[in-house]
Amino acid sequence: MKIKQIFNNNVLLAAEKKQEVVLLGRGIGFQKKRGMEVDQSKIEQVFAPTDDKWFSLFHDLLSDVSPAYLELAAKIVQMASDELNTKFNDYLLISLMDHISFAVTRYQNKQKIRNEILWEIKNYYPAEYQTGEKALELINEQFAVDLPSDEAGFIAMKFVENSWEHPESNGTAKMTALIGDILQIVQYQLKITFKLESISYRRFLVHLRFLTERMLQHRVKTIEEGDRFLLEHLVRKYPTSYECTKKVALFIKTKMKIELSLNEQIYLTMHIQRIIDELNQQAE
Repeated sequence: MKIKQIFNNNVLLAAEKKQEVVLLGRGIGFQKKRGMEVDQSKIEQVFAPTDDKWFSLFHDLLSDVSPAYLELAAKIVQMASDELNTKFNDYLLISLMDHISFAVTRYQNKQKIRNEILWEIKNYYPAEYQTGEKALELINEQFAVDLPSDEAGFIAMKFVENSWEHPESNGTAKMTALIGDILQIVQYQLKITFKLESISYRRFLVHLRFLTERMLQHRVKTIEEGDRFLLEHLVRKYPTSYECTKKVALFIKTKMKIELSLNEQIYLTMHIQRIIDELNQQAE
């Protein structure tokens, strides 16, 4: 097994019979060079996906993210696998790397994002949440941050989404994850924190529950030309809300391979604008 790329002393990329593998182990890359044989006695973890897309995402992520996030993500994957007695798909490693890096960056930039479905996660997935709390302790310790318990909920959902024990047909898990992702996007784009007691937030949450249910059941309408005039009016009147809607629509298109209809975009924009208006009224 020959070394193809060294990320740091503990992480490297190797090739075995033309297949790329990611290897982790203390000192496995120390004083090594590309083309040298891997010291197999130092291998602690092996990630060997056969999916080309995985390696493409992996390389793209590591071009922007420190390998330290990879090391910690791999440690958390192993811990979760042992504690939850389950196996995860290969994408959990990439998903965790990305999420941890993003969470630490947000903390450093003093951008707080509340997990609006934390109660549901704690009650629907208590074992995953407890493991998420342990993962959170590791993150806080390694990167000298103080991330809130909301992040334990986000991490728990990563375990649920990428576990072989939770089939694709598990509507509750997928719906919970989708709603959480959309709420996180809205908060980040608007740089706000939702008020749980707010009427506009509660209405928005109900709308998202119906929307995600329709998406999972493939009952989302296709784009309708008849609504274009109203949408264009909202774009001019509420540009900030519509820009947020576009981010949500892009996420849904990427994640679910679904293009939101003009109707759905209109409803999202109006709900988001109501939230902005209510926050502005409270600030006055």
